[in-house]
Amino acid sequence: MAGLSLAALIVAATPALAAESQDFGPKVISGIPTTQQVIPLATIDSPALAAGSNAYVYSELKASGATDVNLIDNEIRCSGAGGSSVVMGENVLPPTGDAAHRNITVVTRFLVTATHAGVITCTLYLRTSSTGKAGSQETVQGNVRFASYSIPGDVNGVAMQTSLPVGTTPLSSTLVAPVIDRDIPAGYSKVDVVADVEFHWCAGRCSPPTDPNFSQARFALTATTSGGASCASGPVAQTDEYVQQGVNHAAIPLYTTVVVKPGCTHLHAQVTSTYLAGNVGLLGGGSKLTDSTGSAGTHDSAMTHMFALPHNG
Repeated sequence: MAGLSLAALIVAATPALAAESQDFGPKVISGIPTTQQVIPLATIDSPALAAGSNAYVYSELKASGATDVNLIDNEIRCSGAGGSSVVMGENVLPPTGDAAHRNITVVTRFLVTATHAGVITCTLYLRTSSTGKAGSQETVQGNVRFASYSIPGDVNGVAMQTSLPVGTTPLSSTLVAPVIDRDIPAGYSKVDVVADVEFHWCAGRCSPPTDPNFSQARFALTATTSGGASCASGPVAQTDEYVQQGVNHAAIPLYTTVVVKPGCTHLHAQVTSTYLAGNVGLLGGGSKLTDSTGSAGTHDSAMTHMFALPHNG
C-alpha cells in the first residue's frame, strides 16, 4: 500500500475488532410507507478514547431491488463521549428507471470529537420512504466503522471540519461553501480534504423555474496552502451533476490531497458550486428529521460538509 493517501488507506483497511466495525445485509426492507421510516441497521463502539481525540467514522449504505422510487438516506448518529449526526441521501429507482440509479451506494463519513474521556457509540440508520405507492420494497446492505481514532486537529487541536447550516441553501449562481481556513500543526507532509455535497432538484419552491424537470450544477473542491515558500495546491476535484425530477437529489463525494511544504501550514479549502442549467437547485442541510418512525421528536443533522486529514506518507 506504499504511496496511498490516508483516505485511500482508510477505505482499503479491514478493522480487526468487530465492535468497531459492523457489516449488515443484504436485508430486504418491505412495506415501505410514503412517510419516512427510520430503521437502525448497525451500531459500533470505539475503545475508550482520551478527551480531544478526533475519530473518523466511515460508512457505506447500498440499495437496490426497489419496486418504486424510494428515498435512501444514510444517517449516522453518535453519542457517548462525543456526539454528532450526519446524513447523506439519494433516491433509488426501480427497474424502469435510469440504470445509473437502480443500484446506488450512499457514503456518509465525518469526524467526531471526544469531548470527554470514554466510548463513542455510533448507529447507522436507514431513512426510507416511497415516493409512489405505500408498500414499496428494496434491498440494503453495507458497513459502518471507525477508520481512525487519531486524526490531527488544527494548531489548537480542534478537528478541521465544517458544514452548511441546517435547512436548504438555494443555488442560482455561484456559492462558495463550505470553507476550511485553518493552520495545521508543523510536521505533516500532506493533507487530505474530503467534501460531501447534497444537491437537490428544487421543484416549484425556487424561482425562476427555467426547466422544472431537471437541475444541473458544477461542484469544485480546491485546497491550497500558504505561509512558506512555493506553497502547493492540490488537484481540483470537479464534477458536473445533472439531477432529473424523479431522481430528485444526489450525494456528491469530492476528494483532493495537497502537499505541505516547509512553513506552508495554513490550509484554505473550499467547495465552489455553480448553477449551470435547468431549475435552480438546493444544497442540503438536514433539518427537523424525525428521531424514529412515527416519532414527534426531531433533530438536525449535518449534510453538506467538509473535513481535513493531515498525515505523513
